[in-house]
Amino acid sequence: MRYTKGYFSDFPVIEYGGKIARNIIARPGIKDQLMNSPTAFYDYVVEDGQRPDQIAYLYYDDPQLVWLIFLANDIVDPYYDWPLTQNQFADFLISKYGTVAAAQAKILHYKHKTKGTLITKETYDLNATFGKIVAGQYSPVYAYNYEMDLNESKRKIKLIDARLANKAKNLLREIMIG
Repeated sequence: MRYTKGYFSDFPVIEYGGKIARNIIARPGIKDQLMNSPTAFYDYVVEDGQRPDQIAYLYYDDPQLVWLIFLANDIVDPYYDWPLTQNQFADFLISKYGTVAAAQAKILHYKHKTKGTLITKETYDLNATFGKIVAGQYSPVYAYNYEMDLNESKRKIKLIDARLANKAKNLLREIMIG
């Protein structure tokens, strides 16, 4: 068996499809065990184009500790759970809505201006037809703004205090090896 270094090296080995593989579905409870310290996490804002391995290098001085960032933020899929760059975001909009302009024009739903509740475009249109929507109560939420808000929300992450990195590595070994 090959030696692998990094996050998956301590994951349990299983047989899958007649081959030996790492059980990458196993998710350790490291975060829960570290959360008892009020200073265990720091807020961080991901800059446009900044990759998780770059943040791991800058903060932990080790790009292989990228898994610690993923665990602290419940990131399962680094492609879809990490903020897109401006170019990636435009490509995403084009693939999903056809063009950026189409995303800017498409109304996904409506939001009540004071309560914040959402209703579908269909519900809004139907209620407006019967006069049950008071003018000015709801504002449209366009696909572009919705997707942008989702992407921007991914920029706010938590970093586990660098002083706890070794403790986190040891907890990972204990949890995964048993």
